[in-house]
Amino acid sequence: MIRDILDILNPRTRFTATANYYPETMDGPDVGAQQFNYEYVNPFSNTYRRLFSNIQGVAGEVAIRTDDQLKFKINGIVITQDGQSFKIIQVEKDYQSANKQAMRVLGTPISTEYVLRLVSINNPWGVV
Repeated sequence: MIRDILDILNPRTRFTATANYYPETMDGPDVGAQQFNYEYVNPFSNTYRRLFSNIQGVAGEVAIRTDDQLKFKINGIVITQDGQSFKIIQVEKDYQSANKQAMRVLGTPISTEYVLRLVSINNPWGVV
């Protein structure tokens, strides 16, 4: 994980829950897990409407946000802190939170947040 002064100045206290990300289905929960911190996105918030306004929701769908710089892929698996399992159906970068000066230098600033749209699936390993 890459860190710079913007990460030190930007407190991460919002992202208090921990999840595991798997780019693809593996044989076990310990194989290929990448841990990241997240928070749930309110579906009535401006961020949600700006990023997902043209998409109709389905049952078992949630959105989370994180500023951990993982290479999130569509159809990747996320197991949240409470043991629920989700498949990623959309990944969006939220540049609104990024420092505008950093955007002139870096393609994806460190402070950019990822918003993941997830749909519930059966937990492949029964991990809680």
